[in-house]
Amino acid sequence: MSWRIIYISEAEEMKLYLDNLKVVKEEQEILIPLSDIHTIVVDNTRTVVTGRLMNKLAEYHILLIFCDESHHPNVFSIGLYSHYRVYGVLYQQMKWSDDARGEMWQKIIQIKIKNQVSVLQYLDKDPSVISKMNTLSNNVLFEDSSNREGHAAKIYFNELFGTDFRRERGAIDTYNAALNYGYIVLRACFARTIVAYGLHPAYGIGHRNQFNAFNLVDDCMEIFRPVIDLWVYMTAGDSDYLNREMKQNLIRRLSAKINIGGQNQTVLNAIDLYIQSFIKAMNQNELDILVYPQDGIAI
Repeated sequence: MSWRIIYISEAEEMKLYLDNLKVVKEEQEILIPLSDIHTIVVDNTRTVVTGRLMNKLAEYHILLIFCDESHHPNVFSIGLYSHYRVYGVLYQQMKWSDDARGEMWQKIIQIKIKNQVSVLQYLDKDPSVISKMNTLSNNVLFEDSSNREGHAAKIYFNELFGTDFRRERGAIDTYNAALNYGYIVLRACFARTIVAYGLHPAYGIGHRNQFNAFNLVDDCMEIFRPVIDLWVYMTAGDSDYLNREMKQNLIRRLSAKINIGGQNQTVLNAIDLYIQSFIKAMNQNELDILVYPQDGIAI
């Protein structure tokens, strides 16, 4: 199973050499076996990537992320035909019933809030806030029709980052910038895994926006968001801006260990196990077989 995450901050060219990634910088060349690589993050708009390499990356199911001039993840590349049974898997996905989708979304939100609680407990936060969060988790309804997720998020982020904090995607403060960066990278990793297993990323269960090509990705990653939240809390508070070192450390968090199914796995492996079990749970309409992280703590 691939495991390496490659961060390219300075390079003139990335090309294919046999079954290796060749990174060229001035007179220096680095070779990395493609079989070892899970993700490549290119944080440099001057780097040239060859078409031969792009096609081989798709063959190896390697996720390629490009950052823009502001050093934020902007584009990610995944193969169109990553699974050998594309039609068969898609046919099963289209048969998911509304009841199964609603119950799974309810379960995901319950787990997400409990993982947020685990982060607050790990940081020794206010017990009364933790109690409110547990109550919200226990009262999530079918399809989260009463929006317990939204209520929990407000309480959670205010306890985590202070009562003046406002969660905004376009905000430039360090906390929001770090959260946005982390969520985008996490989203790309989920998209890579979901497509690799033959699912259509637009057909969601909780997110059903007709303009969102990644509804299912946004659904599935909810449980893993607290992994990013904890890292941001422990890292971003002492900095006035999101620097390169912080971004590199954030990406490395995907190789940190998290408990899933009673085992310690890297976050990347946990995503894979989780998606496998998610597919089985939805196809068999047995939500109890879902395997997921028991908390949001990745060390």
